[in-house]
Amino acid sequence: MRLGFVGTGGITRAIVTGLLKVGAEVETIALSNRTARIANDLAALHPKVRVCESNQQVLDTSDVVCLAVLPTIARDVIRELAFAPTHRVISFIPGLRTDELSKLIPDAVSVTRAVPLPAVEQGIGTTAVYPPHDVARRLFSSVGTAVEVESEDQFDCLHTVTATMASYFAFMQSQADWLIGKGLPPEKARTFLSSYCAGMAHRAEHTDYSFPELIKHSITPGGMNEKVLLELSSAGAFDLYPRALDGVLEWLKGFH
Repeated sequence: MRLGFVGTGGITRAIVTGLLKVGAEVETIALSNRTARIANDLAALHPKVRVCESNQQVLDTSDVVCLAVLPTIARDVIRELAFAPTHRVISFIPGLRTDELSKLIPDAVSVTRAVPLPAVEQGIGTTAVYPPHDVARRLFSSVGTAVEVESEDQFDCLHTVTATMASYFAFMQSQADWLIGKGLPPEKARTFLSSYCAGMAHRAEHTDYSFPELIKHSITPGGMNEKVLLELSSAGAFDLYPRALDGVLEWLKGFH
């Protein structure tokens, strides 16, 4: 696979770093020079990574092309490019659906959407993919887990829930602040909470329990887990998530 990236931001850096770390079977990796600092840093990691002089050169030296540009400029960027019938295109562009992508890129052999997450850098990221495609599946399974869905609406919903990352870390920070306020050193609080949360995620991933079952198994009647859950539930804390996510989904649809 000759892989190319049009757009060299944070997610491109995470994917390329992850691919190199796990030794993925990629022949070459071509990068656009739009963000020269990131592109040059990645090129320094391995000889198979090279920085191109233009976005078109990325296409000319690749057979799998990843589009990683902002939605506000995506259409203009794509219109300037000449795609070949051999190109397999994977788009990370929020809100730009496959029907419009196919019109913008009529010559490509396939067009797939994906939402890679930052943990692909460590080889443990989850990536939503639509429509199911063997190339995207192989690429993102090498740096974590590829979750393929059968409809674009399902894909947009998976994309929407990735908007909770900052809130998740804010939740961790609130616990860290409490621990630090009780006299625990900040580095101890961070180490404990990071490992604690990783353990819970591992349990969810590696058991057949549903989330309600995991909640039940985490509670001792009258115990401390039940106390915190009841207090947060009575305050409506968990009701805020669906409302916030509905707002993000509508925002994403605004890019259609």
